[in-house]
Amino acid sequence: MNGATLIMKKRLLFLLVAFSIFILGLLFRVGWLQMVRGAELQEMAFQQQNSNREITPKRGTVYDRNGNKLAVSSSVERVAVNPQDLPKDEKEREYIAEKLALILEMDKEDVLNRMNKNNRYQEIKRHVSKEIGNQVRQFRSENNIKGIYIDEDSKRVYPNNNLSAHVLGFVGYDNQGLDGIERMMDKYLKGVPGKILSEVDARGRQTPFYEEKRIEPQEGLDVVLTIDKDIQYIATRELERAIDDNKVLKGGTVVIMDPRNGDILAMVSKPDFNPNTPRACPPGEDPDMWDGTTNEDIEKLQETVWRNRALVDTYEPGSTFKAVTVAAGLEEGIISLDDHT
Repeated sequence: MNGATLIMKKRLLFLLVAFSIFILGLLFRVGWLQMVRGAELQEMAFQQQNSNREITPKRGTVYDRNGNKLAVSSSVERVAVNPQDLPKDEKEREYIAEKLALILEMDKEDVLNRMNKNNRYQEIKRHVSKEIGNQVRQFRSENNIKGIYIDEDSKRVYPNNNLSAHVLGFVGYDNQGLDGIERMMDKYLKGVPGKILSEVDARGRQTPFYEEKRIEPQEGLDVVLTIDKDIQYIATRELERAIDDNKVLKGGTVVIMDPRNGDILAMVSKPDFNPNTPRACPPGEDPDMWDGTTNEDIEKLQETVWRNRALVDTYEPGSTFKAVTVAAGLEEGIISLDDHT
């Protein structure tokens, strides 16, 4: 009897110890998840339950010294879809892709491939006009289609076309500065994106009756240059005239500086480009063979029209260096202002 009781007590003790270890392990695991990975898991849960659509902020305006606008941002729209919310029927999807392709002037297969992505938010086309956006809205409404979004977007516009192209530079498809002032001052010009938050279920479909939350974007800061638009125009005109009169093949450059303070009033480099279409076919290239996005084409653009000769090319100082020689002679007392040759 005593032996059986002892065995029973040992078994109970073993079970108690095992249970205690299990509870301690469980508590440790819960504590580790909360303390160490709590923020990470909370963010993951938020991402699974919510879908974010970005609102592109307007880049700041670039002005010349007199307040003339050299680079501005216009309000346009972006068309996107939530593939999880679109109809699952293949024929319905093809119909939607066909209509969107017609409105957006895109290839149907390209639109269909984007619609079939396994994403909650898939961009179809950016920088579409308000008129085109309204056509998409009408199509969506008439066919009662869920999962098609028409969101705010921003497009960079250079109202003076080629004027000051090398000074201003240009932006990419995502409105990020890639060259010139646009690149140098990008952190000030770009602004902070906003968001449209919507709740989704486990399959990524938008939850019915959920009111979207909107976080407004912050517009970028404005930048004022020392460039004078009128002087820039005159310098451009005269450089073009000099190139034509002298039959110059490799282009040229003009820099005009205010001698009182060193402000750059004009900086012109030829050949140039239109920053509204920076990847357009440059002179001397076959338009039928031009793509504008390949590495080879980008290198050609960098060596020709994108090249700011005023900054990257080297020139012999010539007679301009005589002033340095005279200044050195005056400083050392070798010559005086009364000396003549």
